[in-house]
Amino acid sequence: MIRRPIIAALVLTTAFSVSLANAQQTASFKSFTAFRNVVPDIDFFASSRQAIAPYEKPAGEAIAKLKQLFGANLPKGAIFICSTLVQKDAVYEPKVLRSGYSWSLTAETPEVRAQAMLARIKSQMGNDVPAEIRDRMQKMQPEMMANAEKQTVSSVTQQIAYAVIQTLLNKELQYRSSRLDDMGKSPLPDWLDIGIASYASGVNTALSYLKQNMDQTFPIEDVLSMARPFVASSSGQNGGGGRPGGGNGGGNFGGATGGGMPGGGQGGFPGGGRSMGGFSGGGQGGFPGGGQGGFPGGFGGEGGQRGQRGGQQRQMSKDEQDRTIFDGQSITIFSFLLEKIGVDKVKELIKQAQEGKETREYLSKPDVLGSDFEKIEEAWTAWVKAQK
Repeated sequence: MIRRPIIAALVLTTAFSVSLANAQQTASFKSFTAFRNVVPDIDFFASSRQAIAPYEKPAGEAIAKLKQLFGANLPKGAIFICSTLVQKDAVYEPKVLRSGYSWSLTAETPEVRAQAMLARIKSQMGNDVPAEIRDRMQKMQPEMMANAEKQTVSSVTQQIAYAVIQTLLNKELQYRSSRLDDMGKSPLPDWLDIGIASYASGVNTALSYLKQNMDQTFPIEDVLSMARPFVASSSGQNGGGGRPGGGNGGGNFGGATGGGMPGGGQGGFPGGGRSMGGFSGGGQGGFPGGGQGGFPGGFGGEGGQRGQRGGQQRQMSKDEQDRTIFDGQSITIFSFLLEKIGVDKVKELIKQAQEGKETREYLSKPDVLGSDFEKIEEAWTAWVKAQK
């Protein structure tokens, strides 16, 4: 008599666990075809295998590097590649997470971004879209599209790293790409979050700026304990906790400065924040500005119509400069450590950080880097200057 409630509870628990596992295996989403385990621990949803092909190798390499650092049991996620506006509107991330995934990311093809931007222009101008703009968007050069897709893939790959880190180390967290996440959701110090994600994804958009501004770097001892510099959103729609590579561009299609998700390069198009912004505020890499990685020059540009000057980089604020330098330092310090002390000691460093211990304490051990941080800084500076 006493055992029956216990047995019943066990049966219910088992049934729930099986139901959850089956939900993840059988989850289907309108307008998408499922491609399961094309990359370990990632299910892709897209129109065709061709749509996910550009993501397979970089995502697989990122997962392999993360397993090298954190072990084989990584949280499983879903990535939606939207090739149409219908697909873009069909992604409902709460449903994805209820299906058993720990994290969810959504990517849009360059064609979808062009469609979305044209729709926004129509909403602001009625249907009276200048023929020049319509023709330009319909005849985008293949190399522009390819470059935009490459940047988007880089952005998503870096997002994978952040999603895995956060959901692995914070079991209560569910990671959505539709939310602006901050470093505080990981128990690791900010510099380590940034360094690991860059290492896993192979994305380092801040190195060039760092090398040009080595006289403005923070002391390494400060980087190891400080928070990533805050940058307020210029549009008020995104917070200042944007991920590295969110962009220096203005508030064009990619969104506001400082709200960017990872790997967007310099500008809003692939990796900037999620706000639509205006359609004429280009920045370097912005959608209409036509600059580095941008979409067609001639009708975008910072501050309005500036022809081929649409892709020119605007001046960064002091907060943005500090953030970009911090990102560059975080990324290069992590890479420097991998080369100098090896992956096993870096894994121990991560373990110590997970336990709440100061990374400086571990690095200052005689058999790691030692306690002479002035000497460490000199070695790191020389190492950075030697990087291409």
